[in-house]
Amino acid sequence: MNINFSKRAESIRTSAIEVFVSAMIAVLAGCSSTNNLTLQNPPAPKSTPVSISFQPAPAKTISLAVTTALKAVVSNDSTDAGVDWSLLCQSGSNCGTLSPLHTASGGATTYTPPPVISGNSQTFTIEAFATADHTKNVVAALAVTGFATNLKGNYVFATKGIDANGAFQLAGVVVLDGNGAVKGGEQTHSDSTLSITDTITGGSYFIGSDGRGSLTLKTADQKIGQLGIENLSLVLLSNSRCLIATLDDPNLQPSFETSSGELDLQTATAAPSGGYAFAVSGTDVGSQALAIGGILKIDSPGSISGAGSLVDQDDAGTLVPNAAVSGTVTSPDALGSLKFNLTTSSNPIQFTGYIVNAQLIKIIESDIDGSGAGSGSTSGTAIGQGAATSTFTGNQAFAGNYVFGILGEDLSGLPTSLASVGQFSADASGNLTSGYNDELLEGTGIFVSDSFSGTYTLDAAGTGRVDSQITYRSNGNGPDLIFYLTGNGNPPLVLDAETKFGSLGTGLANPQAAAPFSFSGRYGFSFTQGVTALENDATGQMNANASSDTLSGNVDTNYSFSTLTDTQITGTFASPSSAGRLAGFLTNTFFPSPGSTPSTLAVDFYLIDSSHGYFIETDSLSSGQLMFGSFAVRTPACSACQ
Repeated sequence: MNINFSKRAESIRTSAIEVFVSAMIAVLAGCSSTNNLTLQNPPAPKSTPVSISFQPAPAKTISLAVTTALKAVVSNDSTDAGVDWSLLCQSGSNCGTLSPLHTASGGATTYTPPPVISGNSQTFTIEAFATADHTKNVVAALAVTGFATNLKGNYVFATKGIDANGAFQLAGVVVLDGNGAVKGGEQTHSDSTLSITDTITGGSYFIGSDGRGSLTLKTADQKIGQLGIENLSLVLLSNSRCLIATLDDPNLQPSFETSSGELDLQTATAAPSGGYAFAVSGTDVGSQALAIGGILKIDSPGSISGAGSLVDQDDAGTLVPNAAVSGTVTSPDALGSLKFNLTTSSNPIQFTGYIVNAQLIKIIESDIDGSGAGSGSTSGTAIGQGAATSTFTGNQAFAGNYVFGILGEDLSGLPTSLASVGQFSADASGNLTSGYNDELLEGTGIFVSDSFSGTYTLDAAGTGRVDSQITYRSNGNGPDLIFYLTGNGNPPLVLDAETKFGSLGTGLANPQAAAPFSFSGRYGFSFTQGVTALENDATGQMNANASSDTLSGNVDTNYSFSTLTDTQITGTFASPSSAGRLAGFLTNTFFPSPGSTPSTLAVDFYLIDSSHGYFIETDSLSSGQLMFGSFAVRTPACSACQ
């Protein structure tokens, strides 16, 4: 019984399984044929790629004086890896800096422009990459601009120095467009072998945030400059004045020229009339030192009859004083250029003049034609006497306090071998008192740093010629300084025609302000150094700190006919005395080492007022060189500039 029951149960179970399997087969068969219900995995979510964009959009233009922040935002980066930054720059170029080079998404990096750019505007490229995927990037083109708007109009320039042939002079007028382009001009280039007048066909200029910059002049004359191209450094003092120096482009053929001078805004081009004091220096056609000063009275249009005119000429130590002079003056051209054709007791002289304003003309000798004829290679300044012409009959016309600066040559034959800076008081009785002079004759090895007194004599004819007799306290007879009064508040010109030591040079005798004096603030400066047969010329900017009696700045130097730019200059100075004279030191990497302190020179600063003055090296017998410089307060190129 039990066995039969078990078999029956097993049979029932087997039948149930068979029924279930048959039913499942039927269901699956229906799904594969007529049933609309499907079974599948859900689709993968749609993938969104990483992207990057500037937020906000960067500025298109910035000035050299400012930095700018840039931000980029990365989207769809689940790793939140951030942004990588790159400043695209040619090898060896200075495109500025970008820091940091990695930021979080939306974080800021800062771009700092370079100190100098090519021309007045240069574009730099900045690229931002999504760190998670460098194939995703954005690019910004950023135009950086200088401050060429500070110089716009016609400017008269003049420099003097040396080239491979000896004395070298350059003067002219250049048209600046306010946007970094030279639109034209004309110039005269002169040395001991040839005087050349050329048209300026183009060029460019640049001003940086610290006032330093450059000026490039192009001519069609490959005999001058760097195959027709002249390059100069500059430092901006104001919209109307710069200090300049020739400074070759190191990528071009050398010019073997070095010189320094000024660039002044031209405000008038009318024909000159009345009396003009003038002084020039350089060399004669035999390359001997030559210095000339005098009064030219233009007493009818285009004519110098000789009445009220005179000239003092010192050629190689032989002074011909108070000689007659007459001649003609051409009408100015559209750019204010004219010619003085003069007849004196010696050789005829021709000066090309470039009018700055109604009272100031830059003059350069232009009578050397390459055949050996001509008077010499000289240049300098003519200052109008205006209504004061022929009226200088009383000593009161010269009475006052003065600071003078003179540059020239001694009789050694070395170029740039005389430097003299000093001060004195002239009273209305014909006396010179409270005098002091630092003077170096490098070629003959004479240095004088001494107080002096003396007398002066005013030309009774009223021309404005003043002859002086100076006696040093310790060194006996001093230089024979001849002054030419200008009137109208302008400084007298001065001719150094010393016969005792043999010094020939020219310069200015600046009326000195009353004490107290301050030496503090932003200054532009230039200097000339005579080093045996070579010359160095430089322009730069410095900040003087009266509380610490220190100064610092940067200088661009034509160093032995090679280019040395953007080197640091530092210094110290004593507090100004009531006389405005103060001792100090200047340090620069290229200075020689006269003593135990490398690259440091002792100098005396002479303040004309708190805004400008001269400086002269006082350890020249140790250093074997001279240094003569001037400085003046400078106006920053922009409100945010240095």
